[in-house]
This record gives sequence, C-alpha cells and structure tokens, in this order.
Amino acid sequence: MARISAVHEQCVVKCPYPDDLAIYAPLGCGFQTGAGTILNILKPKPYHSIAILGLGSVGFAALMAAKHLQVKQIIAVDIVAQKLDLAKQFGATHTLDASNNASLSQEIKQMTNGQGVTFAVDSTGVPKVIQEMIECLSIGGTAASIGAPPVGTNIQLDVASFFYMNKSYISVIEGDSIPKEVRLFMLVHAIFDPYRCSIRTRQRHSAS
Repeated sequence: MARISAVHEQCVVKCPYPDDLAIYAPLGCGFQTGAGTILNILKPKPYHSIAILGLGSVGFAALMAAKHLQVKQIIAVDIVAQKLDLAKQFGATHTLDASNNASLSQEIKQMTNGQGVTFAVDSTGVPKVIQEMIECLSIGGTAASIGAPPVGTNIQLDVASFFYMNKSYISVIEGDSIPKEVRLFMLVHAIFDPYRCSIRTRQRHSAS
C-alpha cells in the first residue's frame, strides 16, 4: 500500500487526530455516503423508523447517524452474524439476518407492527434487496439506494402499490456531502470520540 498520494487540494481534509489514522479509513466514501444520506437527505425525526440494509462502512455510518439523531426504531439487516452483533452496539434497536429470510419486507413489517418503516437505505446494490427495501416502506415512506448496482440492473416494482402508498425511491451519491462541512466534522467528533476513548482505555488497561 502506498504511503503517499498526490491529490487535488480540494480532496484533502485535515485529520484532528493524526495518531489514530485507522479511524479515518472509512471516511473517504463510506462515512460521508452513509451518514450524509441520513443527515443531508432523509433527515429522520426521533419518532421515525428506518431500515438499513447492508452493514459495510456505508451501512454502519448510516446506522450511527440515525442513532445520533435519536431515531426511535433502527433495523439493521445483513447476512453476517458478527456485523449484526456489532450493529446492536452501535445503536440498532432490531437486527435481521437476511440469510435466513425469504421475505425481508415481511419481517421488517412485523417488527413495525405491520406498518413498515418510514425510511429505508440500501448499500448492497443487490436488485432483490432493493425491491425488498421499497416493499418494506410504510405509507409515504422513502427508500434510498446508496450502493451502486451494476450498469443495466433492473428491479421489479408493483407500480400500483407504489403509487397508492405514496412511496418515494431515490438515489444518493456520496450522501450529498461536502467533506469540509462543519456539520460532518462535528458528527465525526460526536460519534468517533467515544470509540477512540474506549480504545485508548482498553490499551491503558492492557499495558498495566
């Protein structure tokens, strides 16, 4: 891996904690895409519900941003048990193992008393998952694709149901974020500082 990169000055963001560069690895795309989608586009309220499908750096960033906004119900979906366990630690109120479920949308609706979620975010780009994301929405709900599927990918959509339930489906690129924006910088502090401190604490205990 290269230790030095030549980039345009507009692509450079100063790290306030240069001694913990590993923390910043997901920030280039993952953090601003996931968190930005929640903070800049969807803007859920505490009384809303949200499903996050796919728990990579993008999905976890979306999850943490939703937790930061104190969203009432946060449903994390993935096929890896360890990621689902970690999601609980980062604020998910419910988790769903997609590898054991034929219908994610039905499971999510059961978790929301049959209503569906106000918002849903997909970071997988998998057509079947995108369809389930749209299906699990409540009346007036919004689904956002933030994981790019291959060119030429198509999904099947029940247009009548989509229309009568007043659903919305959007795509979001890079969370509509400006990396140097103060709000994103503040979110880095609000979310990553506790993690950083917990690491430091464990290191001090192990050293002693």
